[in-house]
Formats: sequence, structure tokens, C-alpha cells
Amino acid sequence: MVRILNIYIFTLVVFAISINTLSAQTVSVEAKLDTTEFLIGDQVGLELHVKQPVNVDVAIPIFDSELTNQIEIVEQSENDTSLLENGDWLIKKRILITAFDSGYYALPPIPVLYYSDTIKTEPLLFKVNTIKVDTSQAIKDIKMPYAAPLTFKEVLPWAGGTIGVALLILVLVYVFRKIKRNEPIIRRLKPKEPAHIIALRDLTKLNNDKLWQKERIKLYYTELSDILRVYLWNRYSIRTMERTSEEILESLKISDFKNDELFDELQSIFKISDLVKFAKFKPLPDENATCMNNAYDFVEKTKLIVVEKEEEIQIENEQQKVESGNKELIEKIDSK
Repeated sequence: MVRILNIYIFTLVVFAISINTLSAQTVSVEAKLDTTEFLIGDQVGLELHVKQPVNVDVAIPIFDSELTNQIEIVEQSENDTSLLENGDWLIKKRILITAFDSGYYALPPIPVLYYSDTIKTEPLLFKVNTIKVDTSQAIKDIKMPYAAPLTFKEVLPWAGGTIGVALLILVLVYVFRKIKRNEPIIRRLKPKEPAHIIALRDLTKLNNDKLWQKERIKLYYTELSDILRVYLWNRYSIRTMERTSEEILESLKISDFKNDELFDELQSIFKISDLVKFAKFKPLPDENATCMNNAYDFVEKTKLIVVEKEEEIQIENEQQKVESGNKELIEKIDSK
């Protein structure tokens, strides 16, 4: 008797689980029109809604150019899927339909495939009206098209396109001439001052502004990274503006830059700057000061000291005088 009772309870549990599973797997479809009455030739939206569990495959049809011989499809959207609060998917599809004959229409049920079954929407009824004609009025001739003058808005695209084509031709001619003469297409203007002088002056100004001490962290790291970008452009001719930090570091890596320690310092500054600017990261005060010190250190240890030509000429002249003097002294010694 106990065994039979256990089997009975087990059967009830299995049945309850099956009922819950079937309930969880419920799929529903619904179709509705924006309006049930419109004029001949008007375009009306047909909304198709399908609610389904996330682990169920439902096939929503893709329609041809017409639903019936009298109901034409103007356009249809892609399936728009959203997640409901109960965890089910809601799939929406919008179809724009029209009809060119007046009368009453019945929109047939729309089938939706669900495993081996087919679920259909309810049929929809709508009416297509014709334009009312006032028979009490006399018949009039058809008016000819109205000749409207051209507006600036209509001329603007053509004028803009013409100017754009002309500019493109000029740019192509310029590039072709530069390539033919073996000249650089874009000539970089050298700064009037050495790159490290500009960078150190800007870093000193930024340090004196005390932006991070005033809680203006984002502006502080924006200006700090911009100073280093300009310095890398002037010092190593690396294109830095409008490029990501990773792209700049990769260009620096493949250049003649070989100092791993300074590379790590620069990489750390760019990394913290990106976190502050794009991820709302708030560094510690020590990190803010360290980034400034590392920036100073990077510029000081990578600065390029250029000897002016006048100084080089002066050094060469002095060397020549020394050599000629030594030569005369040797001649005198030999003559004695």
C-alpha cells in the first residue's frame, strides 16, 4: 500500500512539473492594425507581436509583396526583440500595407511556426473608403502642374557637390605633383623651440595650476597627456593627434626608441589618463604626483640636444687651428 502511495505521489509530482514546463513554454501571437478604416491608397501599419520563452525557437514569416491579391505590402521591418520582465522574449515586426480597391477586407490569420505546431493570429477586419465626390458641383478641367521657382535648399546639394568634386580634383593634382617631385605630401613644421623646452614649460605650468589638488582630475590628465602627445610629435615625428594611446605607444615601439624603463613610465601615464577620461577612475594623490614626475623624467631623459651649425663651424675652425699649429711646431723641431 505504501509503495502504491509513493508511486501515486511521484506521478503527481511529474505531472505538476510537466504542467509548469508547458506553461513556461507558452507562445502567443497577436496582430493589430493602426486603424480599421482608411482611404484608398493610404498606407497603414500592421503590428505583429510574438511572446515566447528564451529557450524556444519560433519562426516568424517573411512576407512577399502582398498578403492577399488585394492587400499589398509596401515595406516590412526586421524583427525587433526585447526582454520582458518575466524573462520571455517579445518579438515585434511592423508591416506597412495598402489597398487600391474600396470595400471591406478580412486580413487572414498570420501563421507562426512553433516546433511542429503552427500558431495563427486572429483575422482582422478593416474598411477601405473612397474619396467622396460632390456631385452637385460642375466637372472642372485638370489643373496643370504648378511651376515653382528653385529655392536655395534645392540648389545647395548640387552646388556643394560641384565644389566638393573641384576640391577633390585639386587635392589629387597636388598629391600627384608631390609624388612626381619626390616631395613629402605633408610637410611638418619644425617648432621654433626645441621639443623638450616646450614640454617642460607646459608641464611646469600644469604643475603650478594644481588642477588635481582642486579635484579637477579629468582636466589635469587631459592636459598632461596632450603635452606628452605634442612632445612625441615634435621629438620623434610620431603622429599622435586623433590616435589612441595604444596606437601611439605602438608607433613609438617600432621607432628608434629603445629605453624600456621610460617606455613603461609613459605607458603608465597614458593608461591612468585613459581610465580617468573614459572610465571615471579617480587616482590617489600619490599617483597624480607620480604621473607628473614621470612625465618630467621622460622628457628630461629623451630630450634631443641639437648643436647649431654656427657652433659646429666654430669648433671645426678651432680644430683646424690646433692641427696647423701642431704641424708648424713639428716642422720647426724637424728643422733643428
